[in-house]
Amino acid sequence: MLKMLKCLLTAAVLAGSSMVAGCASGTSGLSAIPATDTAEFRLEPGDKIKVQIPDLVGADGEYSVDQSGIISLPLVEEVKISGLTLREAERAVEKSLLDKRILVRPNVTIQAASLRPIYILGEVGKPGQYEYREGLTVFSIISLAGGYTYRADTMSMVITRTVNGRKVTGKASENTIVMPGDQIRIVEKWF
Repeated sequence: MLKMLKCLLTAAVLAGSSMVAGCASGTSGLSAIPATDTAEFRLEPGDKIKVQIPDLVGADGEYSVDQSGIISLPLVEEVKISGLTLREAERAVEKSLLDKRILVRPNVTIQAASLRPIYILGEVGKPGQYEYREGLTVFSIISLAGGYTYRADTMSMVITRTVNGRKVTGKASENTIVMPGDQIRIVEKWF
């Protein structure tokens, strides 16, 4: 009888501890999202850029980075720019102009026209897609999304972002700088 009581007590303790562990934060086990220099964001599919090539008639305009990471320019045709910074993309287009002997001294300027949107879901008033603007933080996106719901764990935020071509998920805080294409999840609190 005593042995059976010990077994029941042990089972109850194990069940209780697993229930408490199940109520742990949705960010437990995640490390902090890597900090990214906003000046060095990388172009990815879905970004739109403004290209200016003063010496090439008809080349100035807005171009979208397609799903394979390429933009198509007149005469130059395709240039792969996915994963490059704006400055690196300028050099890639210049190299293509030189390689195809279109211009002797190309001068290319690339600016961001519109970048991938930011997505926020979970415990906010208006989850959804929001336009990226430089300098936004998690807190400013939460504010745009109608603030926290009463169920939100205001200390538990998760961001998934593309870093060096791969998706990385990590913890964030209200002060974390948001990058184009970030997916932010505000976790529900349990207690």
